Amino acid sequence: MNRSRITSAAVGLALLGGLATTQVATAAGAFAYESGAEMTVGLTSGIVYDKNTGKVLGDGIGGTFGNHGPEADTATVTVTAVKNVKFTAKPKVDKGTVKSWNAEKVVIEAELAANGDELEKMDLPASLSGKKQTLRAEIKGIKTDPDTSNNTVTQTYSVDATKPKPTEKPTDKPTDKPTDDPTDKPTGKPSGKPTSKPSEKPTDKPSSKPSATPGDDSSPANTPAPAGGSDKGGGTGGDGSLAQTGGGSHTPQLIGGAGALVVLGGAALVLAKRRKSGQN
Repeated sequence: MNRSRITSAAVGLALLGGLATTQVATAAGAFAYESGAEMTVGLTSGIVYDKNTGKVLGDGIGGTFGNHGPEADTATVTVTAVKNVKFTAKPKVDKGTVKSWNAEKVVIEAELAANGDELEKMDLPASLSGKKQTLRAEIKGIKTDPDTSNNTVTQTYSVDATKPKPTEKPTDKPTDKPTDDPTDKPTGKPSGKPTSKPSEKPTDKPSSKPSATPGDDSSPANTPAPAGGSDKGGGTGGDGSLAQTGGGSHTPQLIGGAGALVVLGGAALVLAKRRKSGQN
């Protein structure tokens, strides 16, 4: 009987000791969350991008950060492009300041209030490559953080951002020959010959024979033909006959009559002289 009572008492003391230990640990945990900060960071799980260029559409890759702890704290968020990701522009943040950024790393600093229920947003402009991409985000505060499990996140994306390979045969065949004819060969006829005939013939031609006007004695038509019967200037007509000069077929008779008149005139003068000398 005494042994059984001693055993029961020992078991009771052990149970009480265990309960006491549990209560002490719980109290210590509660005390730890009553001070300090509780930082958290996250990255979006989906990405929309342009397959031709690899550029992430919209404002870029999204992320969040915040402080759920009982005390305000200054947080530093660092996002690193681990694989097949390049940051292409300055990130946008709802709260805080972008301290630095380059193609591989972004650093953001923000003053976070205590017990922040709403997370702050960040947008990271980037471009993707390859078939898998990896980003890592980390947040740190100045004050103690009892739970550091949410201080770091690594996100892997399975986005096939490989650029399409060129086909073995191009869809458009290169032109071996130039589309335009070479300039050394004229496209049209040589410009030495006129492209069009004259629309009208010259209206004024030099006349081979001077035109005679009636009553004009100076015109060649009224001058007597030379005695030789031919004109050195080509006075013959087209049929070989002499050109008309104004004289008719009675020219010899007229010449003979003129000679008779000259003889008669001379005789009259002689007779007149004789008469005058007889009177004297």
